[in-house]
Amino acid sequence: MKNKINALIALCAFVFIAMACNASFTTAKIDSFNLGKDEKANPPITTFNVGDKIYAVTNVTGAMGKYKMKFKVTPANSSVTPLEKDIDFEGSRPVYLFFPAPVGGDYKIDATLVGEDGKEIDKKSATATVKGDAAPATTTKPAADDKDKDDDKDH
Repeated sequence: MKNKINALIALCAFVFIAMACNASFTTAKIDSFNLGKDEKANPPITTFNVGDKIYAVTNVTGAMGKYKMKFKVTPANSSVTPLEKDIDFEGSRPVYLFFPAPVGGDYKIDATLVGEDGKEIDKKSATATVKGDAAPATTTKPAADDKDKDDDKDH
C-alpha cells in the first residue's frame, strides 16, 4: 500500500512539473487577425470605402521577449505600390497597422510574426474589399484673395 501511495505522489509530481514546463515554454503565435475601422478592429469588417482607413489588427499571445510583426499590403490593382511595414514589440499584445484605401478593389494583407532571431513563427492573411473609385484630381484655379488686389494706385 505504501508503495502505491509513493508511486501516486511521484506521478502527481511528474504531471505537475510537466504542466509547469509546458506553460513556461509556450510559443508565441498570432491568436487572431482582424480588419476594422479602429485599432481594436471592433467590429471586424472586410468591406471598406475608398478613402477609409483600414486597420489590420493582430493579437499576439504566448510571447515573451522581443518580436517583429511584418505587415504587407498588396493591392490587386497593379497601379498601386504594395505597402510593407515592420513593427517591433515586446510580449503578448495587440499589434496593428493602418493604411488608407486610395482606390477600389481587393487588398491582401499579410501579417508575419518573426522572432528575435529573424525566423518566421506564424503568419496570417486577410482580404479587404474596397468599394468606390479614386477621387478625381481637380485642377481648379484658387480663389483670388485680398493679396492679389492692386492696392497701390500709383502704379
